[in-house]
Amino acid sequence: MCQLLSTRGRGVVVDSCGGEIGARSARHAGCLGPSPVTQPTLRSIAVLVPGVLLSLVACGDSADSKSSALPGDDGSSPAASVSIDQADVPRDSPSKIDPAAVAGAAEANNAFAFDLYSRLLAAQPSPSNVLTSPISASLALTMSYAGAQGQTATEMATALHFGASAGAIFDGQNGLSAALASRAPSALAEEQQVASQQGQPAPSASDYEMQIVNSVWGEQTYPWAQPFLTVLAKSYGTGVYVEDFIHAWDPARLAINAWVSAETADKIDDLLPEGSVDHTTRMVLVNAIHLKLPWASPFQTSATAPATFTRSDGTTVSAPFMNQTASLAYVDDGKAQIVALPLAGQEVAVVLAVPHGDLATYEAGLTAIAPPPSETPVALSLPKFAFTSASTSLAKLLQAMGMVQAFDPVAAQFQGLCASTPDGDNLYIADVLQKAMIAVEETGVEAAAATAVIVDGDAAEGPPPPPPVPVDLNRPFVLSIVDVPTGAILFLGHIEDPTDMGSP
Repeated sequence: MCQLLSTRGRGVVVDSCGGEIGARSARHAGCLGPSPVTQPTLRSIAVLVPGVLLSLVACGDSADSKSSALPGDDGSSPAASVSIDQADVPRDSPSKIDPAAVAGAAEANNAFAFDLYSRLLAAQPSPSNVLTSPISASLALTMSYAGAQGQTATEMATALHFGASAGAIFDGQNGLSAALASRAPSALAEEQQVASQQGQPAPSASDYEMQIVNSVWGEQTYPWAQPFLTVLAKSYGTGVYVEDFIHAWDPARLAINAWVSAETADKIDDLLPEGSVDHTTRMVLVNAIHLKLPWASPFQTSATAPATFTRSDGTTVSAPFMNQTASLAYVDDGKAQIVALPLAGQEVAVVLAVPHGDLATYEAGLTAIAPPPSETPVALSLPKFAFTSASTSLAKLLQAMGMVQAFDPVAAQFQGLCASTPDGDNLYIADVLQKAMIAVEETGVEAAAATAVIVDGDAAEGPPPPPPVPVDLNRPFVLSIVDVPTGAILFLGHIEDPTDMGSP
C-alpha cells in the first residue's frame, strides 16, 4: 500500500508511488489535473484542495480503498474526505496523438469562440468590458459531450463546431491542452539560459504559468459509466470526485470553488455563486485555466504616463498608459490597426486591434484573429488595466447556438454519464457558468478563467398518460363503503335523488 505524503503550500498531495496528485500538478507534469495511477482498478485517489482532503490513494491490492481524513496543511483539525472514481488507464501521451486531431480541435474551438463571443456581445444591455475564455468553455463542454448520446450529442457537436473533428475531439483537446501547458516551462527554460549566459539573476518560476486543469464532481449514489470515466482518464487526466450533492450540496459547492481558486492562484473565486448548486445537482464538470507570462520586451515603468481614453459613447477617462517603441508584428487591414505583443518564449502573443470606426461594427464582422505576418517599427501606447468578469451564465447563448436538448430536463440524453440512475432521474445540463480575469501591466500579462457545467437530475417521465375517461354521476348510482383488506361491505345503497335528504 502506498504512503500518502502531504506537502505544504498550494495543496499538493504526493503518493509514494511517484505520482503528484491534485492542486497545481499540471505545471510540473505538463498535463492536466491528477496524474493517472496505473495500479489495479482505481476507486479512490487522494486529492487535496484548500480545506478539503479527497481520500487516500488506492495503490494496493484492494480495488476499493476506504476514505480517510488527514490533518490540514496547517496542522489543524482533520479535513473532510471523499473519494474519486477514476478509470485504471494512463493519460494518453501527447506524442502519440495525431497532429491533425490537435489542429482539428483548435479549429473547432476557434469557430466556437467567435460564435459564442458574437452572441455574448449581442446579449450586452450596454457597452461594457467583456471577457470570456472560449477554450475553457470548450474543454468543459467536451467533457460533458463524452456522456451525451443521440440528438443531445448531435446538437452539442454542432454548437461546439466539431465538424469533421468530432471523431477525434477527445484526442485533439488532450493534445492541444498538453501543447499549451508546455509553453510556460519552455519560456522559463529559455529565460533561465539567457540569464545564466549573461550573469543575471534567474527569473522567478512563479512568473511563468500556463496551466489547464479539469475536475469532475459527481453524486455519490450514482454509478458513473465506465466508458465516460475512461475518456476522463485518457484525455483529461481526471476522474469523478464523489460528493453528497443530495444532502450536502453547499459544502460540495464550496469545495469546487476552493479547487478553482487554488488552481488559478486565487484569481477566480466564487465561480459557483450561492444557489447555483442544490439538492437536484448530480454532477459539476469544471475546467480552469491560468496564464501568467512576462512580456518578451517589458515596458519601462518610467515611460508610463496618464493619458485620455475615449469610450464608445464619447465620454472620456484618464488612465495610466504604458509606452514602448519596438519592432512588432503589425498590419492595417483598412478596418483596424492590428499589433501583436509577444510574451516570453515567443509562443504566446497578445493581439490588439484598434478599429478605425465603431467597435460594435468591427466586432460584428470579426471571424478570425491572429498575429500579423510581418513586423514594422511601432510606437505603442497601451493602457494598463485589470478586469474580472462576474460569474456569467452561458446557458441561453449555448441554446441559441443549437445546444437545445442538453438543457431539456425530460429529453436530454446523458445516459453516457450514468446508464441507470437512482430513482429514475434523467440527467440534463442546468447551467454553464464562466468567470474570467485579465491584468495587463509593464512586466507582463496574467489571465485566468474557469467554466463549470452543472448537471442536474430530474425524474424521467414516461409516455404521456391516456386521456381521462369521463365519469359523470348525473343519474342514479350505487354506492358502497368497503373494508379493503377484508373485502367486507360496510354500507351499500344507491342514490336516486341527491337533493333528497331523507328523514330528519
